[in-house]
Amino acid sequence: MKLLGVVMLWLVSWSALAAEPVILTISGNIELEGRSFEQVDFTLPELQALPQGEVTTAHPWSEQPNTYRGLDLRALLDTLFAHAKIRTLYLEALNGFSVAVDWQEVAPYSPLLAWSENGRLMSRRDKGPLWLILPYDRVSELQQAEFLHYMAWQLRHIKVRTEPK
Repeated sequence: MKLLGVVMLWLVSWSALAAEPVILTISGNIELEGRSFEQVDFTLPELQALPQGEVTTAHPWSEQPNTYRGLDLRALLDTLFAHAKIRTLYLEALNGFSVAVDWQEVAPYSPLLAWSENGRLMSRRDKGPLWLILPYDRVSELQQAEFLHYMAWQLRHIKVRTEPK
């Protein structure tokens, strides 16, 4: 966990100099290696340098299972908000969609911020650049409408609401 924090601090320090466009902003009461931040911006290469995961799942938006690769959202948030208990994520998408997500309901299912579908980068046309993916077809509870709404695509901003531990 300490190594991840050092990597995160390095990424935060250098993100302003990156030639790549920012594809994700996380805001909230962020604390990293003793420093406080109101928001952190990430480029795709920065996100790809952090802990990744992969899931193959079917869902209502495709006719067959697809394999998604992306950022382990729980690992990232555990690092940025280690000092607080995460309550709610407010997901905002490029297309104007927004949803409030109860983090305690979603975290146990290892959510990914997917940037790749079947080995290809996801474009805006293909629900990219980021899509919150859950193992939809593996857990019957996830097949409820509430969880489907949580699977936001064209994700651009995550506002995190916390409370003290």
